[in-house]
Amino acid sequence: MTYKNLTHHFLIASPQMPDERFADTLVYITRHTPEGAWGFVVNEPLNAISVGGLLGEMGMPSSQQAMNTPALHGGPVRPEAGFVLHTGLPDFASSFAIGESVCLTTSKDILERISEDSLAHFLVCMGFCNWGKGQLDKEVAQGDWIACPADLEILFRAPFEERISLVYDKLGINPDFFVATTGYA
Repeated sequence: MTYKNLTHHFLIASPQMPDERFADTLVYITRHTPEGAWGFVVNEPLNAISVGGLLGEMGMPSSQQAMNTPALHGGPVRPEAGFVLHTGLPDFASSFAIGESVCLTTSKDILERISEDSLAHFLVCMGFCNWGKGQLDKEVAQGDWIACPADLEILFRAPFEERISLVYDKLGINPDFFVATTGYA
């Protein structure tokens, strides 16, 4: 099995994906090494939980933009923890660059910037997805995931409900032609 770095890529669960938690999800991979991978579901807004509401729970002021921005279900691991994907530089207390001017920040100082409306593009993800050593490579090789280079337009600007179809369009794939089972001739 060959390792291909999928950092700054989207993954769409294929119809044969055995883990039902990932049905109809678009995952953005933030770190992929031979030792494992991390990513976030970026197309599942949490019902009735806005970024502004989360800021309010922390005693922070929130802008109209934050009140109108939903928090996302980032994945099944640690759903109580918040992570911020954003554009710009990794200049916060706990940030690292992912690629194409996308960063991941886990420190509270970024929330002040969000509450001030001084961050152009951001996603607040509650929880994350992770894979152990070689796990993602194996899943991609067996056809559980379809990979596509990420872009900022889909990641930060596209409506959540259109993101998967935009990635399929980018790949030139019509998902209506997928067959979920294997047949024998």
